[in-house]
Amino acid sequence: MRFSAQWALVALLIVAPCPAGAEGKKPAPSSGGQEVVIDAIVAAVDDKPITLSELNARLPHARRVSLREAAKDEEAIKTLDGMILEKLVELEASAKKVSISDAEVEEYINEVAARNSLSRPEFEAELRREGQSIDGYRKQVKFDILRTKLATSLMQGGTTVSDAEVDEYVASHPELNHSGTTLKLSIISISAQGRTAEQVQTKSAEVVAALDAGDPFADVARRFSDGPNSSDGGSLGLVVEQDLSPEILEAVGPLEEGSHTRPIANERGVQFFLVEQRFSAIDDDDNEEREKAIRQLVKADLQKQKSRDRMSSFFINDLFKNHSVDKKL
Repeated sequence: MRFSAQWALVALLIVAPCPAGAEGKKPAPSSGGQEVVIDAIVAAVDDKPITLSELNARLPHARRVSLREAAKDEEAIKTLDGMILEKLVELEASAKKVSISDAEVEEYINEVAARNSLSRPEFEAELRREGQSIDGYRKQVKFDILRTKLATSLMQGGTTVSDAEVDEYVASHPELNHSGTTLKLSIISISAQGRTAEQVQTKSAEVVAALDAGDPFADVARRFSDGPNSSDGGSLGLVVEQDLSPEILEAVGPLEEGSHTRPIANERGVQFFLVEQRFSAIDDDDNEEREKAIRQLVKADLQKQKSRDRMSSFFINDLFKNHSVDKKL
């Protein structure tokens, strides 16, 4: 779509104050006496504009770019894409009557602070040290929760997986039919990236305390894990035992179903593994039960994958089809 005249380029002239006694006179030309700030529409979502000044306000490290610079600046373009997605999510959530209260946002922020063993003032101070304001963080939290709620509303109908799809998956993964042991594992991963050794140790100790207190492994994974599968409770699905590293195999090998390892430290951080189920092909009777159990697990994993694909398609494709987006950069 094309913008109407109301979205034309807006030029704002910000003039330095005149010296005392100079009222009514034209200011003398000065190379440093005036600053011309050009604002412009850089994108619009359903005719709601996003301006260059709004984009500059979002750029980290208090950066300011001109319209020409923004068009060539990868960070500015990435930031603008995020702002467009925010507006799309807000519009779609409003249309589907999905909302979030300020109390929910504050509760989430307090929970994040507690996870990091920080009081609320300490957490806000840490944000400032990282160059982020509490207001900016609050907006990001609100967007994240709103997006999660919107995704949940999309999944209410559920997904189906046919027997033929399970057959195809099993046939394409011959390792599931080998004579060795297959495990259903979950993981809690504490990353060392961006953390000191002391911070990793503190985080690991919090995980140990939660697990020792009897908190379900999946809940602890959602609260503490840095892994991409944390939202699924840390589930790794089915893993062939012989594909595990010697270090991990030594840790999970003796465990009974429902048991988890103690922390396993390496250069990447600390990991905890839960053995949910174990399948060993010993005789024909056991093979039949094993095959039935594996098919059930495959079906559950395929359903999760379908849900993830559906959500990904919605946020990458469908949102942009449901609304009008005009990006100028």
